[in-house]
Amino acid sequence: MLDSKRLYAAIVLLLLGTAVSGVLLLQHHGEPSAVSAVGQVCGEGETSGCDRVAQSAYARIGGVPLAAVGVAFYLSLACLALLATQAGEAAAAAARLGFVLLVLALAIDVALLGVQAFAIGAFCRLCILTYALNVAALYALWPARRAPLLSAVPAGRLLGLGWGLASLASVLFALAWNAGLSERAERRAGAVLGAAAAPGDAAEVQRLKAILDDPKKYEEYLQQKSIRDFEAAKVQDIALQGVPFKGDQDARIKVVEYSDFLCPFCRAIAGAFRDYIPQAQGRVSVHFKNYPLDKACNPSLGQTVHPGACLLAQGAICAGEQGRFWEFHDQVFTKPPQDPGRDTVLQIASAAGLDAGRLGACLDAPGTQSRLQAEIAEAHRLGVNSTPSVFINGKRLPRINDFLMMVDKEGARLGLPPLARPQGAR
Repeated sequence: MLDSKRLYAAIVLLLLGTAVSGVLLLQHHGEPSAVSAVGQVCGEGETSGCDRVAQSAYARIGGVPLAAVGVAFYLSLACLALLATQAGEAAAAAARLGFVLLVLALAIDVALLGVQAFAIGAFCRLCILTYALNVAALYALWPARRAPLLSAVPAGRLLGLGWGLASLASVLFALAWNAGLSERAERRAGAVLGAAAAPGDAAEVQRLKAILDDPKKYEEYLQQKSIRDFEAAKVQDIALQGVPFKGDQDARIKVVEYSDFLCPFCRAIAGAFRDYIPQAQGRVSVHFKNYPLDKACNPSLGQTVHPGACLLAQGAICAGEQGRFWEFHDQVFTKPPQDPGRDTVLQIASAAGLDAGRLGACLDAPGTQSRLQAEIAEAHRLGVNSTPSVFINGKRLPRINDFLMMVDKEGARLGLPPLARPQGAR
């Protein structure tokens, strides 16, 4: 027999797993409050194992974040345990089903822990917390491990049907929530208001709350500091010949972005720039440069963040030689690949309408690697150590969410009228 206290303990543990997975899902999509909370547990920037894991190629399965899978899984099992409290003689059989599913989940947890240790080289503390919750829930349901099968209990079929419907609802909820968060992230990036900088800023607000309790005043402080830093910044010499760009070739305001094709914030800002350029009235051009966070071509990194990013960068350079850089660029960011290899790059090239055979030969050409190394070396000279990093007329932009304001100020310095703001921008 299963003690009801153990069943209720399992419900609490599974709901905690749902909550932790939910926080990780919010952080995955760059929700500022969640990023700040996760930062307090996991650290921030390059020291954040949670951020490293969330940005890795292993953070999704079939395009769905593993955190969303976790939400659906824990919520489904919590529903099963809750139904078991009202199932009478079928309670132990339901608990056994939950026990078996948790054993399978624990096996997956061990594999994911191995991925963090050996493939990513960083640990997500909150992910590990969910693994611990799995173990605790297993212990709570341990007495049910030898209970009869659900199908062998008269009331088992009815309970199984109820749990099936609850599981379907859990999956639909997780998918709908994930889609909503993804849309929110795109809207935040749509006007280039902070897709890349918001997480750091949110954490900064928490750290300095004792000094500046009013978020509005703190935001004003950050903007003023950003303006001062931008105006005081040295104009850097950035080579633009042969660099792919969008906008007018003779634009007075030249924006240079150092990007990684597997960086989710770069993907967001790519969409933002795509929508922004038509509204720039010919006065702004955006130039793309590679800075893959992959030690295969960027040995100055402490460790690889995005395996395969070097191959995608080389593929982009080769796509440019065929005059189809932006087709390749859009194809990658529209459908980001998981742990891409050479064949993946060739498939992306074909989907983007390029000559895959010609691109394959280009990938092997020494000149391609030399061009990529030149871009990485230039980025190092400019102090670039993360993506996206943006420069406006040679000056580094301190915060991505000040982009529109800095473009206006640069335009005013050049004697140009202010640019019209995109709808919804501030």
